[in-house]
Amino acid sequence: MIGDYLTEARSTNPFPNLEGYKNANLATFRKSGEPVVTPVWYAVLDGKLYVRTGAGSDKIKRIRGDPRVRLAPATLRGKRIGPESEARARILGPGEEELAEKAMKLLKQRYGTMPIVDLLVGREEHAILEIEPTKA
Repeated sequence: MIGDYLTEARSTNPFPNLEGYKNANLATFRKSGEPVVTPVWYAVLDGKLYVRTGAGSDKIKRIRGDPRVRLAPATLRGKRIGPESEARARILGPGEEELAEKAMKLLKQRYGTMPIVDLLVGREEHAILEIEPTKA
């Protein structure tokens, strides 16, 4: 069943600049408008991109204040290696547990047990970001 999601995800990637890459830089914006770039792992499902992060992270706080984000392919350490895409992010909330579970399964299938994310996020409650391209 998850294999079906992964096949669907590949066929409907809304971010062509990320095709063929496993890592992306996610730029979120401070109140001043200054971007803050964070390397992330992602999975695509039904034409949207999903990222796991700590529920109390600064990234979450910035997205609550301004949902605009930018995505660019990157190395594991966050060196940008391709063009950026404009997008909007939202935090999955109550009533979206099934979608969050699907996103987590895809992330685990794509990256394995995710030891780096588990180390960084630890036992902290996590949040799932849903990111879609900005409509022109």
